[in-house]
Amino acid sequence: MVCLPLRKVEPMARALKPLTTDTLQEEVRFLIKTLLRDDLFGDEVGVTEAEKLLESSLSVGFVEYCAFLKRHAFIDIDRAKNTITVLPRGRNYAEGNSDPSLAPGLASHFAGRLAGAPSSQPLSPLSSTPPVSVPSPAPAPPAPAFGGSASGFGGVGGGEGLLKTRRPIVDDKLKAQATMALLDRERYVRGDVLGQGSLGVVLAARDTTLDRDVVVKEVRHVYELVTYVTKEEITARVKTAVMAQARLDHPHILRVIDVQFQNDAPTIVLDRAVESLAARVERGLMPVPVVMLVLIQIGYALSYAHRQDLVHGGLKPENVLFDSSGNVKLADFGIVKVAERSADPNTSAPPVYVGRGHPSYMAPEQLHKGKVVPQADVYALGILLYEMLTGNLPGRRSPMPSSSERVVSAIGKEHVEALDDLFDRMTRDPLHERFGSIDEVLDTVYGTFSADLVGKRGALVLWETDPLPPPGRSASAVALEAAVDGDVPPPASGERFESTVITKAPVEMQDR
Repeated sequence: MVCLPLRKVEPMARALKPLTTDTLQEEVRFLIKTLLRDDLFGDEVGVTEAEKLLESSLSVGFVEYCAFLKRHAFIDIDRAKNTITVLPRGRNYAEGNSDPSLAPGLASHFAGRLAGAPSSQPLSPLSSTPPVSVPSPAPAPPAPAFGGSASGFGGVGGGEGLLKTRRPIVDDKLKAQATMALLDRERYVRGDVLGQGSLGVVLAARDTTLDRDVVVKEVRHVYELVTYVTKEEITARVKTAVMAQARLDHPHILRVIDVQFQNDAPTIVLDRAVESLAARVERGLMPVPVVMLVLIQIGYALSYAHRQDLVHGGLKPENVLFDSSGNVKLADFGIVKVAERSADPNTSAPPVYVGRGHPSYMAPEQLHKGKVVPQADVYALGILLYEMLTGNLPGRRSPMPSSSERVVSAIGKEHVEALDDLFDRMTRDPLHERFGSIDEVLDTVYGTFSADLVGKRGALVLWETDPLPPPGRSASAVALEAAVDGDVPPPASGERFESTVITKAPVEMQDR
């Protein structure tokens, strides 16, 4: 697939009035006409690129439009290549011809979103509160851009699947009300919608019992995208994935607080993260010492999960999150199981599609054969390491990480070849040439670089205060008043333990 730089597309003027079938028809024509523009997408239209370009111009989520258009043969989606093709019916409509069945189809599909639609909510088994009628809210002006992603289970992220600007439409608040109807109304107080992704709607909430901010995710969109697997089977797979993460107990894995699977769509409550790695990389190059500690924190989380026989399989910047102190919180553990092929070799059923996993982070055996092993996480972590150091994704002819003078200055000239070899061995295509485990990666890191840079093996290094605060938090506000050196003894033979070491001082982000 030829990927061209995204060019600016003139956004469609969104009506700040109740949603109607006329508006939906106009937006469908605008969406399809944009997909047909060769100057924007090149030879093939990537789903991710199209969403980033069009999402802020649509009154209904891009994913939901695609689900409808695919079902009615306006477009087709190649799940393996993650591309969209406009079919003859869609091309005919984009050229200005009428389609008599479109308006009734849109009215039926989006019935709950249109002006005047009833909006009473069912009583949740988790709630003793009677059903309430949710009035159609007045349209709101666009909110400031969020640094978050709705594509994963966890909180805010960035990049893929991101709602850059929350859409000023009726259905956002209706979805928020619907989501909270599935949970205990007295415990979880609804906040703003943070975004929408392939899985569903993500919104902020307040846990009144524990008196802290949380994130609520309603898994609904997947049912619209996947039409060839029963809803019960999808729900079962989502439940397995969520419960797999819920069983993990580690400082660098996002915690699942509450779940329900009994209603119209699974709903998950998680700890609130502050920012994603995607958002941090987008802000500028991270200092090399911070990069190495992020690498180690992710490594320990993956090592722990692998010891529990759980492979992440979908590691990417959007599900590497950070808490308020700047420490890693991995999300989406086990979600790859929702999209895996059937284990029955005699079946011809296609794989279940969930999300838009970025192929740049997928190991060759996973991308081409659907094989998900612990070494797939090694590969993805290697790609993340390169991106954190350089700000770019590696290609076949990309320079090695040590080509950057700032990297050489931080790690020392004597370690340049070792850094390049680390990245190379993490991202080798053949499994037998790649590191055999995350523990081998960590052993190599600790055995190569100085303790001043990476600490000591067996000790978790935790920031006390975020070294790279998100916009709005000044560096002086998070500066450490004192530095504590970590002097952690090595573990006894065969023993694994974790200690906390506070890093010496926060460092500023560097502009690219």
